[in-house]
Amino acid sequence: MILLSSLLLTNCKEEMKSCVSQSTDTNVKLYNDLTDQLIPIFFGEDYLGKKRYFDSLRVHDEDLYIEERTKAHNELFNNPEKFCNLYIDSTKNKNTYFGTDNTEVYLRRIKRTKDSFKDFSNSPDIKKLSTRSSIKANQFNLCTAKVLDLAEYDKHTNECEIGVVYFSEIVFDPSKRRALVFVDHRIKNYFHRNAVFELRLHDNYWEIEDFMLVSTS
Repeated sequence: MILLSSLLLTNCKEEMKSCVSQSTDTNVKLYNDLTDQLIPIFFGEDYLGKKRYFDSLRVHDEDLYIEERTKAHNELFNNPEKFCNLYIDSTKNKNTYFGTDNTEVYLRRIKRTKDSFKDFSNSPDIKKLSTRSSIKANQFNLCTAKVLDLAEYDKHTNECEIGVVYFSEIVFDPSKRRALVFVDHRIKNYFHRNAVFELRLHDNYWEIEDFMLVSTS
């Protein structure tokens, strides 16, 4: 959450642009808005293409680091020729990390760990977190990355790659303005983690409000 806070609360003159999905399908919009935030916050700097000097900047000058990374993000924004590939697993795995004998254990952990998640505890849809979403690559329209189906991975091995992402179905609260989604994301071959994200609809944008890590490796 430190990086998230730094990026969103920075006083830089230039702000990081957000890609607000215009889809009229609530689920498609939510997945697009969520992925728009996941890319710069949870996939490091791989989506920016060529490796830059951000890591050294972070050590020596946090403000300059945020400023330079924001500029790089905005230069990439809506420039498809520079997009790297984000793969969505819509075929390989049928169930999420919760799709095991421990499903109830993890659901109880969610409710116990996050106070805000307790609002979803009586939802008959809570087990949707253990079922893979039906969202497809061609339903994404992002401003900083190209989304491809994981089944096409071998066709693009020489292209710039961000990682692989996998979504569960969405669990909405009664107001339909708050939601939970399980996300499994892998950054190439060196980092893997999954988490449950809480989102809230604010000004026509599904913002990440909180998340709970389930596992990381």
